[in-house]
This record gives sequence, structure tokens and C-alpha cells, in this order.
Amino acid sequence: MGLRDLKNVKEKLWSVGWFLPPYISSGFLDLVALQIDRGNGRFTQDDLEQMLANVYAPDRLASMVLNRYRDMPVITLFVETIAESVLAHFYGLHHIAVGGLIPVIEGAGRRLAAERGLNEGGHIKDVFRELASYAKEDVLKRRIGATDEIVNMLDSFLSFIEDYFYCKSQTYPLVDGTNRHGVEHGAYTDAQYGRPLNFYKTIAAIDFLTFISSLATAKMSGLVPDHTPESRALAARYVSLVNMSAAG
Repeated sequence: MGLRDLKNVKEKLWSVGWFLPPYISSGFLDLVALQIDRGNGRFTQDDLEQMLANVYAPDRLASMVLNRYRDMPVITLFVETIAESVLAHFYGLHHIAVGGLIPVIEGAGRRLAAERGLNEGGHIKDVFRELASYAKEDVLKRRIGATDEIVNMLDSFLSFIEDYFYCKSQTYPLVDGTNRHGVEHGAYTDAQYGRPLNFYKTIAAIDFLTFISSLATAKMSGLVPDHTPESRALAARYVSLVNMSAAG
């Protein structure tokens, strides 16, 4: 994917409250951007939710839970919370799923900043600005991976954090309610959030911080880990939870 195309994709995703996440193929991101463009302003949060459901599927999340989150510095400190939130998602407990993940984003973000000698005690938006800036400089200096793609991903995530996730709950512009303040402070009622899309956007933020953590290790990768017998067994458990939830 060329840099010019990537910037276009970034803008399209931002327009629907999402960002360029790691561990997702560029082909899929191109497809989402194309659907947004073809929608000509009619691409909805329901449409985004339907597309992301194909990505954040049982096999993918099982591999991440067992073979990625637990292996990354800082993220490993929250792996039980992440795993429980994933379980809640597949059982249809979407309020609990997103409510469990939101504190992890702030906690992991501050700890990642502290490990890099940054000010972890300031306003959370400032923490993420400094963290993204540090990561960008590191990527450019060491020419890590597909440098342009990573830099655009960092910029994209920061826009998501500032314009959506950590904006004032009263000014959140979309109907899905994926907003830290609205959820964490109880400003949003049950009806204002608690859908799969909230989980998809929030777990994507967890994935981003996981990728940031990986930059300081020898295990840096933008791909989902390979499936293992253990992850396949966990994925099967997720599927059984979905079926149980559907059966009432």
C-alpha cells in the first residue's frame, strides 16, 4: 500500500471513529475504506460493526490472548483482565467487556510511558501524545519494519484517542458511545453503549498498546500469532459461549 493511499485510508477510518490498527491486513483496511467511500456519507456504525465482527473473531482473539498479550512487557500485567473481557464479549456481556478493558488502556499507557522515561502522571491525552511521539522517533531512527505504515498508524491512533475515545462525553459525535468518560463516569446509560462495536474499538486500542510494547522487544510483529492447539481450544470455548448466549 502506498503512503498516499494509506493517508486516505486513515482519513476514511477516522471519519467513522476508528483508526489504523495493528494485526489487521492492509487489504481489509482498504476494503473498509472503500465501503466508507462508496457509502457517500451513509456508512453507519452498524456497517462498521458488521465488518469488524469478521476480524475480531474467536480464533484471532484466542491467539492474541494466549500468544501475544501475555508475552509483551506491561500488557502482561493486565492479561487476566483482558482475557475476562474477551470472555464477556463472546457471552454477550458487552457492557462488562468494554468496561473491563477501558481501565487497561489508561493503566498500560501510563506504564509504557514511565518505562520510556516519559511523564506518566499528566493528563492522559498528554501521556498518549508523548508516547506516540516517542514511538514515532524510535521507529524512524531504527527504521523499524514498514516505517511509513507504522508512523501513519501512530498518528491515526492518536487522532482516535483525542477526537473520540478521550473527548468529552457530551461532545462524542457518534451513536456507538465508545468514549472513556461516558462509560467510566457513568454518564452513559445502558442504552447508550454496550454493543459489540464498543468492544472492537476498545480491543483495537489494547492491540495498539501491545504493538507499542513490542517495539522494545525482539518479538516485534504486526501479525496475529499463529494458531496453536491451545488457542484453537480456547476459540472453541468462545464459540460455545456465543451459542449459549444465543440460546438464552
